[in-house]
Amino acid sequence: MERERVNEAGRIMDDHFWPSVYPGLIVGALIGLADRSILAAILGAIGGLAGAFAAFYAVNILAIEPGIIPLAAIIIGSVIAAKLTTFGVAKIMGRLAAG
Repeated sequence: MERERVNEAGRIMDDHFWPSVYPGLIVGALIGLADRSILAAILGAIGGLAGAFAAFYAVNILAIEPGIIPLAAIIIGSVIAAKLTTFGVAKIMGRLAAG
């Protein structure tokens, strides 16, 4: 019985997987483009996708029904991950250039 309930909760947004991570790609690329660099745009998109995947997983674990709240969570996760990715790479590149 418990296993069936977990499986049902894990499949709430199952058919919405790829449409729900597209905002991560778009938001991440836009954050990267704000740094005026193609590398930052690519890495921002990767970070945005990672944030969207993590937020999607959290939404599935919490069994939140599809709507505005999961969308906001996915966008916020994308923004945070994209910012961290571009910031981290900028710090690494700055150290390499200065070193």
